[in-house]
Amino acid sequence: MYSVAELAESFGVSRTPVREALIDLAARGIVRFERNRGVRVTQSSPHDLQEIFQLRLMLEVPATRLAVSTMNDDQIAALQRTFDDLKTATKNADDLDYWASDRAFHSAIISVLDNGRLETFVDVLRDSILVRSATSAGRTRSLEDITREHESIMKMIAARNADGAAEAMRAHLQHTADLLIEHETGTSR
Repeated sequence: MYSVAELAESFGVSRTPVREALIDLAARGIVRFERNRGVRVTQSSPHDLQEIFQLRLMLEVPATRLAVSTMNDDQIAALQRTFDDLKTATKNADDLDYWASDRAFHSAIISVLDNGRLETFVDVLRDSILVRSATSAGRTRSLEDITREHESIMKMIAARNADGAAEAMRAHLQHTADLLIEHETGTSR
């Protein structure tokens, strides 16, 4: 349990920026305010992960299909550069750069649709997973394995195969969900 005052003192800042940051984190489901007690970091459960990935599947798969059907050559080239950054981060085994590139890749696909609400909502869902340190990288698969899944998506997009790209996105998200839930529950599917 944390209080705004304690956090502000710990960071050497006033309460206002701490309170604003906590409100943002609460909106993302990362922390929860408890009346007269302070703020608590929320814990993930297998059910939380299932809900998050159900939403990501419902949003990102059709968004990928629609985005690919409307992408122009410049957008595909920009996405390829983003994917190349992901490959470089994989080669360098740079986790921070990798996850930033992973986020940029997914965001670049969705951004084609020019729907800020969709972009924000997917970002919040991603944050809900990453902030809890829920990752399959290094546990059940390597960065190279994850990059190969992204490569399947990129190949379908470069071929302008909207259905193939959507299916590759679905397979990637479902595989990630299955591995994370398996890790959380300690079971194999």
